[in-house]
Parts: sequence; C-alpha cells; structure tokens
Amino acid sequence: MKRLVTFLVLMLLVLWAAQFVYAQGGEDEPEADDLAARRGAAVYAEFCQACHGPRGESIGAGPAFAAIEYHAETARDVISNGLDSNPEDDIAMPPYALESGGLLSTRQIDDLIIYMETWESEETPPLPKPHISAGVDRVPDYFGDPQVGAVMYARFCYGCHGEQGKGRVPPNFPPFAVTAATMQIVREGHQNHYMPGFAVEAGGPLDDQALEDLETYLASWQLEAPETASPEGYSTLLLILGVAAILFVGFAYISRSSTKKEPES
Repeated sequence: MKRLVTFLVLMLLVLWAAQFVYAQGGEDEPEADDLAARRGAAVYAEFCQACHGPRGESIGAGPAFAAIEYHAETARDVISNGLDSNPEDDIAMPPYALESGGLLSTRQIDDLIIYMETWESEETPPLPKPHISAGVDRVPDYFGDPQVGAVMYARFCYGCHGEQGKGRVPPNFPPFAVTAATMQIVREGHQNHYMPGFAVEAGGPLDDQALEDLETYLASWQLEAPETASPEGYSTLLLILGVAAILFVGFAYISRSSTKKEPES
C-alpha cells in the first residue's frame, strides 16, 4: 500500500512539473523578444544615440546627426556595412559588424534591430543611463564640471573611443591622446570622415557649457591617482608582523624557562 501511495505522489509531481514547463514554454518567445530588446537598448545607447538621439530622432543640424528612417529590410545592411549617403559632405557612418571591422556581433545586431522595431509600439525599453564617473569634483585650471563631462563622454565618445580614449577597434574606432588640439577636433570634427564636429556651430549637439564640461573631464585623466595600499604590501606587512610575533613568543618562553630553572647544588 505504501508503495502505491508513493508511486501516485511521484506521478502527481511529474504531471505538475510537466504542466509548469509547458506553461513556461508558451511564454518563451515573447520573453525572449523582450530580453533581446533590452539588450538592444544597451547596444543602441552605447553606439547609436550619440548621433541619432534616444529614439532615432535628429539631435543636431549636421549630416552625421540625421534622424533614422527605419526600414527593416535595410537596417541590417546599414548597421553591418556602414553608409555614405552623400560622398560630398565628408561624413559617413562606419561599419559596425565584426566581419567588416566593427564592434558588433551578429547577436548584438539582431538585438539592436529588435530594439529599433519597438519604436513603433508603446513598449520600447528605456535606454540605460551612463555610469562613467570622473572620480573628482574639480580639476585645477579648468572651470567645467567633470562629473557632467563624464556623462557627455559616455553618451558621445565612449562608443567609438572606449574607456579614457584607449580605443576600441582601429582604424574606425581608434584611441586618442588628450592634447591641445583635442577640443578643436571635438568641436569641428576630424579629417577622418567618421568623426563629425560635435559643437553646435558645426551642426552637433554640444553647446559651449557641455564642451567645457567634457574638456574638464578629459583633463581629469591627467591627474595622478591617489596612492592605495596594494594587496602585496598588506601581505608583506602581515608576514613581518607574524615573524615578529613568533620571535617575541619564543624569546619570552625561553626567558621564562631560564628563570624557572634552578642551579644544581
């Protein structure tokens, strides 16, 4: 009788588990699309919004900052292989697919397209906020806000140039050194036609205050980082203290034994 009851309980558990898995399976596709759209939002925030705005709208008057006319059949080709819609204006969009010298895998491009398709619905996932911090509140001889400048860098520079200008994938996504000419290039653009001018007067989205904040943040890279104790330093100190403690205990033990030992009569 006990075996029969145990068997029936096990069967009920199996049926319940099967029903749960079936129910979950029915929701897999929309959940997967939702997750892909969120991943695509992160890709868009890092690589696209600098020129095309949070939802593909124009954010500047220059040709590099044009609004996106999204067409599903051409989106993948443009993202993967780049676009030079007007060779006369010296501005082009670089290719982003890995196989074309870019930064994005096939899955990242898939996710990006799924995200862009949500613009036609009311379920567009929010773009993640920039999370770069300057680490300082002021920089000597500069008058901008480095924390605000860090946000500017995250939105408009990080996608191509990476952390602290170290670069991503040359030559289209190169490193750069902060020099006296850096801000002029930011304002007016570079002879490499993948780098537009970001100042308002060049058709870009950044006014003088934003540019000053960005310049102050870039200058913060030159500040010496405060010295911090290394793990190796702690290890050495602990070793020295440990040896000293052992020697002290050993010396105390020997001294105590010597004082207790009586001379033979």
